[in-house]
Amino acid sequence: MGLPHDDYMTAVADHLAAYNITVADGGTSENDDLLDGWITIDPVSVSADAWPHGVYLGWDQRNGWTLIEQGGARNVQALDPTAVRTFSSPQQVACSAANALRGRMATGPITNDGSWSWDPRPLQDAVKAWASDES
Repeated sequence: MGLPHDDYMTAVADHLAAYNITVADGGTSENDDLLDGWITIDPVSVSADAWPHGVYLGWDQRNGWTLIEQGGARNVQALDPTAVRTFSSPQQVACSAANALRGRMATGPITNDGSWSWDPRPLQDAVKAWASDES
């Protein structure tokens, strides 16, 4: 049986392709009482000047989404807090990550006209259930 956020991480990785961001690898894990995940971005998709050591997109159930420079936490950037929350839609996360990888930190919501829908409640409920099983 997988972890509650496996499909979420996969969906974000899939949506990055729409922004010409190539995913090198990724995964999910549970560390003590924390669910986390990562999507490693292929270096050809980002500026070597901005991310000279490479970069990955990280997520955890408490802090949400961040871009983190490979090789340690020398360069950590949260995605646009006006648009991206811990359980934001995969489309929104991909859009904001692509913009941030290209040096544009502000994204804002990608749509508010109801043309696509994302209901975070099933994921939130699965994470809550996992957390209660851990305690």
